[in-house]
Amino acid sequence: MEFTTLSMDLTEGKVHLKKLREKGIYGVLDYSIHLHKNVYRTYLKPVYSPENVIVFGKGPFAGSILPGSHRLVFSFRSPLYGTIFPSTMGGAAYVFKRTGVDFASIVGRARVPSVLIIEGKAESLKVKVEPVDDLNGIWEGYGGKRGVYSLTQYLIEKYGKSFDGEMRIACVGPASLNTNYGAIFSQTLRDMKPVEGSEDWAARGGGGSVLLRAHNIAAIIFGGVYDEEKRIISNYGFTKKLFSSIYSKPLFKVIAEKTEKYRYRSEHDSGGTFGEDYIAEKEFVPILNWQMPYIDRERRKEVFEAIREDYLKVFDDEAIKTKSWTTCGEPCPATCKKVRRGLKTDYEPYNANGPLAGNVYLHAADSAVSTVDTLGFDAIEFGCMASWLFEVVSRGILKPEEVELDGKPILDAESLIEDSRRVSEHNAKILSSLAEKVAFGKGEFARVLGLGKRRAAEYLDRKFGDRLKGKSFKDFAVFVALGKDGEICPTMYWALGNFIPLPVQGKYWTYYKFGVFPEPEALGEKILESSLSEFWYDNVGWCRFHRKWMSAGTSSCEIEEGKECSLNRATAKPVLERLFEAVYGEKVDIEKHAKEQMRNLADYAVRAGYGPVFPESMRVIDLIASASFEFGNEEWEKAFRENRVSAARRYIDRVLSFYSEQLSFEWRI
Repeated sequence: MEFTTLSMDLTEGKVHLKKLREKGIYGVLDYSIHLHKNVYRTYLKPVYSPENVIVFGKGPFAGSILPGSHRLVFSFRSPLYGTIFPSTMGGAAYVFKRTGVDFASIVGRARVPSVLIIEGKAESLKVKVEPVDDLNGIWEGYGGKRGVYSLTQYLIEKYGKSFDGEMRIACVGPASLNTNYGAIFSQTLRDMKPVEGSEDWAARGGGGSVLLRAHNIAAIIFGGVYDEEKRIISNYGFTKKLFSSIYSKPLFKVIAEKTEKYRYRSEHDSGGTFGEDYIAEKEFVPILNWQMPYIDRERRKEVFEAIREDYLKVFDDEAIKTKSWTTCGEPCPATCKKVRRGLKTDYEPYNANGPLAGNVYLHAADSAVSTVDTLGFDAIEFGCMASWLFEVVSRGILKPEEVELDGKPILDAESLIEDSRRVSEHNAKILSSLAEKVAFGKGEFARVLGLGKRRAAEYLDRKFGDRLKGKSFKDFAVFVALGKDGEICPTMYWALGNFIPLPVQGKYWTYYKFGVFPEPEALGEKILESSLSEFWYDNVGWCRFHRKWMSAGTSSCEIEEGKECSLNRATAKPVLERLFEAVYGEKVDIEKHAKEQMRNLADYAVRAGYGPVFPESMRVIDLIASASFEFGNEEWEKAFRENRVSAARRYIDRVLSFYSEQLSFEWRI
């Protein structure tokens, strides 16, 4: 396959635009792995080295009429998890395709904090790097806004009138300057005005921190007027015919049915990730810094009733009943962005900075989440960190003033049930204040928190460890660990696959189903199966909300009494394989290729010193152990009751042994 690549060296001041024809490169992650492992060998260098190449671009099916095909993919070596990490941003490739570039890469470092401009002209490509004067001042406030929103506004006013064609901005906030978990933010622009609720983040893994601290780039402006040659996948007739062999119904009817969860479900009278996930999880939802193992199930049900009344019902009244729905910036029937009071309301950011942090009142959570977003954090990571700190202070192990908190958080189920709104507002106020301090690096401990929970816990162990009587502050924290300092907060589900150390975690590259306790080998199989699929969604920049129709691998039709059902043998192959063959004439064995790249990711992690390690936190071990009882596996429940640490080690060892065997790579503790 052939791709157009843009390579930028900010130190040397050199830019190269060229055609790439490299065997085995089918998407953005393929290109990133190639650069990190083979060209720059970044596993040998500090994570904030200017050679920590950050790759971003669109997939090979961007520009098609198929919804979900326009995610902008970022890939970098994570300063938090320690290894190559993918992070994607919905809808942004719908504008990025106007540059005429498939993959862009940045190495080197700008002299001062700068904006990178990539503007596609009809016959050329304009690339420019310009300083951003007084970046901190802009973050503090510009045009009545703050953080990523004020920087976006500043750049619209400075460059909007001179930019030719469609334009979109990806930028960072102060969290990228002072922490390892800064995010990259972007919002759809219409007539050079931000579209309310149509915003997205490449947040997980700390890509914003790499962009700013390794390369001194605070924002990327991209777009233009370039009109790439129409591909056959943009032809409605061709696409309809291609998919008629896969589904017996019209394609776009199938897409609407398969993305129903993200739009609206009449039987629940709710929708989106927020509505559907809470309805599904109920008492299994992560709350109070993952204290579920120590809270009686009936008590957790009472907490969920508070969530149902003051979180879910408020959401349904303000977002679902008003039908205030939009997209990430590309035409899509899912309309997954649920907007209320001007705020995009998704499950994970609102759970990490809501119920996880002792807040079950949605209007209180609004102030917390909007503060965290404004400052440019990975909201999941920040909420997980804040919840950990809240618990150790609420238990009286630390005093608020010792860790620069503006008050003592309340993090127990009884208080939350008895007076949910007061407790929620109290905790949300403390969380917002903490976010300000950490984002701007105000105070010694705030800067330590910017390193992540694992390293912050080690700092607290050295300073206050005598208060724990042989335990560690890590024992209250929930994170997946790699190497000696790599960590990431898992996704917001009480699922065994979320706690297994893998080459990529904190995303859905694992088996994240909650409420089940599979045998270790079955879990290893499910994890590998999920990671191979998720690799491809990120590699080709396809929204995973479309996975239910994208994952079809067999010809199908409906059986009606007295009528023949005819199945086409030639079409019984995965959708992506059909697309590569139909659009590019490429025969791709997607499972074989994904396994090869997973081995490359695992090998890179080991070379960088970030191989898998046994959980350092008793909270993580207890989440696994108590799941055996909660989710109904009597044999493992007995083993955990006898010795939870030993049983956890046996379980994880067996998961990773099976995973390693199936992957053909030694990825074991």
